[in-house]
Amino acid sequence: MKKYLYGSWAVIKSYLIAMLIFYIFFLGFYKRLSLFSVFVFVIMIAFIYAELHHLTGVDKRRHGSVKYYDGLIYGILAVIPFAIIQVIISFLDLSIKGVNFQMLKANLIKGLAAPMLFIEKSMHYSVVGYSVAWFTVILISFLGYFAGYKKFDVTEYTRKLFGLQPRKPKPKRNRRFF
Repeated sequence: MKKYLYGSWAVIKSYLIAMLIFYIFFLGFYKRLSLFSVFVFVIMIAFIYAELHHLTGVDKRRHGSVKYYDGLIYGILAVIPFAIIQVIISFLDLSIKGVNFQMLKANLIKGLAAPMLFIEKSMHYSVVGYSVAWFTVILISFLGYFAGYKKFDVTEYTRKLFGLQPRKPKPKRNRRFF
């Protein structure tokens, strides 16, 4: 179980970094927020993919063997807290005089899935839209881990695709001390 919590923390960490980027530049891109969320979504994909691709190698060293569906479990465990918070917020009914609570509640629900705002907006902020948005995080984490499992590196593939020079291999360290 510790393995799955560690892996889900990697997904949560990458997602929180994407949320932080979104909220830092939120006011500057307020008029084009959906377009900006696409940009942040691409950043989030890169972070989650790289983190889980690396985590596959770490899991192989720690646990000896890995299963290809571990990334799916990591993604599900990472999404569950955010989805539960969204459900709890949607059921809250606090009436405070002078505060438009319905607008506040809608913005809080949107705010938890901010890097995927363009997905939610394209589906008119419905439950299906939020479900699809969270499913994309699960899918990205699965694909990142699966790519590490199959030893497929997207950066090397894109370098070959665009005709760029391959990376120089890192020098191997001699681990013998004597």
